[in-house]
Amino acid sequence: MSINRESIEDMVKKGLVEDIFKMECAFELGKKIGERSGDLNRNVNGYFGELFATIQSALRIESILAAARVYDTPSKKYPTRCLRGVLNYLIENKDDLPKIREPYQLQIHLEHMSAPRELVNTIKNQPTEFASQFSFFVQSLLETPFRIDTLEKLKLVRDKAIAHNEQVEEIVGPTWESLQDLINIAKDVVGTLGWAYFSTGYVINGDYILSDDARRSSVALNKLLNLIYNQ
Repeated sequence: MSINRESIEDMVKKGLVEDIFKMECAFELGKKIGERSGDLNRNVNGYFGELFATIQSALRIESILAAARVYDTPSKKYPTRCLRGVLNYLIENKDDLPKIREPYQLQIHLEHMSAPRELVNTIKNQPTEFASQFSFFVQSLLETPFRIDTLEKLKLVRDKAIAHNEQVEEIVGPTWESLQDLINIAKDVVGTLGWAYFSTGYVINGDYILSDDARRSSVALNKLLNLIYNQ
């Protein structure tokens, strides 16, 4: 039984793309609030520190939850559109996947990812093996000690401090830098599948094009504060 492109696109667009966008929106706006904390804590034209501290706290939770959804553990009972679920789907259905649509753009993207030459060569020489080999490659990226630690901390803070308020010792969550590292991998997966199966350029010349859209709220806040403080 062949797999239609729409089934892959659904997992990517309604799962990974949406949660990457939510994570980046929250992250960028929260970062901008931090950068402008000096202005927000001034008494000139009103004191807004407490207001934006509350907003920043909510943004932190939103960004962690979005990242956690991207890296959720796949469940056969309750299927989710998570990254590992997508990778498992590609492996399990490798013989029934649609043909690769944009081999040239796909190759360029993989080279930006510093993917192994053996993987790049499958595009032309063994296209039916590409999806499973790509999935194994991404899984290997996630199995470094640093990323394993980040994923464990992400799950811990989501499960025990956000989703539930367990009576445990203080929980140390992942750093923003480590979360960005994980999200960058997810962007590369989206970029790969976009070129491979539905001719959509999510990543062009190494740049994830939706990141600029995700920064719009932080840019708008910066303009607003400049107006308030006459800068």
